[in-house]
Parts: sequence; structure tokens; C-alpha cells
Amino acid sequence: MNPTGLPAFSGIHHIKLPVTDPERSARWYGAVLGARRLAELDHHRPDGTLFAVVLDVPGLGTPLELRLDPATASTLQGYDFLTLAVDDRSALDAWTAHLDTLGITHSPPLVALAGWLLVVPDPDGQRLRLYTTTPHGLDASRVEYDSPWIGTGPTTGRAHDGEPRPRGITTLTARPGRDRELELLLAEFAIAAHRESGCLAFRVHRGQQTPGTFIVYEEWASQQALDAHHATPRMDRFRTDVAHLAASPPRTQPLVPCRRR
Repeated sequence: MNPTGLPAFSGIHHIKLPVTDPERSARWYGAVLGARRLAELDHHRPDGTLFAVVLDVPGLGTPLELRLDPATASTLQGYDFLTLAVDDRSALDAWTAHLDTLGITHSPPLVALAGWLLVVPDPDGQRLRLYTTTPHGLDASRVEYDSPWIGTGPTTGRAHDGEPRPRGITTLTARPGRDRELELLLAEFAIAAHRESGCLAFRVHRGQQTPGTFIVYEEWASQQALDAHHATPRMDRFRTDVAHLAASPPRTQPLVPCRRR
């Protein structure tokens, strides 16, 4: 009998994660976590199209569903949706070596509130975390609150040195008939940007009344992080690709916080 008098439940049935490409994400979780696809639980619409896959992840204790939902996946870029427990720092180092072998982007080992932490963005930029159950034993002053890999909720909008965090919006208009290509390019670029350690936000929006117009909001942990982003080879390729798809050069406007009275 349930001692609270409330109707009982018997644990977690499954975890659901929005993704832009279930097949791609299934391959990623298979390589990173050793997840096994439960093909008999594939979700299909009446017309036969696949809209979700279900994975058996060793050690998770409940199935993981990857649900096709690009809009929600885009909104959750940078969100740390799942934290897995590992024993200690040596176990975390073994995970680091595993990820490096696969060429998977990840954070450095971080000093979190209680233990060591490793953050791994998945193909949609949502963050899987590995957290040690053994405390790091370090002084509270060592906790890396300023790391862009550790989410601490709403901020003052300023970097650790007191300077405003770089923020901006960029507007792009697609050439006639090229809006879908530009949308896909921006979506892929957003995922890559979220994997950079200094990226706090990189969100792509499409005009509801002007579907060929795209607005990108971005926020970075520091000017140094933004400068490093602009200097990447990926950014050079992006500029070249945009020149073929956009009707005019992108227009970027830096943002500053409004002053409080």
C-alpha cells in the first residue's frame, strides 16, 4: 500500500528526447553510450513514415525514446537534459578518452558543485552530462560557475570580468527558391556553434509572414569566445555558403541590455 495515500506508480516508463533526425541520433547514442536500438518499438505514422526510435541504454534503467521534433530540439540547444552517474575522476577520464577516440566534442573535466563533471553535446546540441558520485573534495571557491558548460540559470548578462556578454542578431534573406537550403545550412551551423565552449545561445528563427527571412540570435561567454568563433574554418565555409544562398550579405546588429531605472 502506498503510505501517502496517493495512487501509486512503479518508476520511470521511458525518457523522451526531441531530435531533428532519429536515425542520426540513434547512431550517435549507439557509438557514445553503447545504446541498442529496439527496432520492434520503432514508431511509424499510418503512412509508414518513421517518427521515433527507442533505445536500450546500458545502465540507464529505462528506455530512451528519440522523437522527431525539430522545433523543440532547436529550442533546447544547450540544455543539459540528462546527467549520468560515474564513479570518480578516473572513470571520467576513461570517458574522455572514449570520446576522443570517437572524435566527439566535449567539455574539459569541470569542477561542479559536488563532483567532477563532463559535458557532451549530442547531434542537436543538447547536452549529456557525466557526473562523478565521488566528491572532488575541492574548496567551494574552485567551482567553475563561469564556465559556459555549466548552466546556472539567468545571469546578469555580464562575463566574469564585468564586461557585457557579446550578444547580437543577424538577419538573412534567402535568394528566390533557396530558402529551404538556407534554413538547413543555418540549422547545421547552429548545432556546430553550440558545441563550442564559449557559446551560450545560438538560435535560428524564420519569419512567419516572410518565410525567406531568417533571424539568428547569439550570445557568447566573452568577446574572446566570439572572436575565436569567427576565426574558425567552419565560419569561413559558412560565409562562402551563405554568399550563394542569401540575396544580400547578412546584417548583424550587436545588442546591449536595457538600463534599469
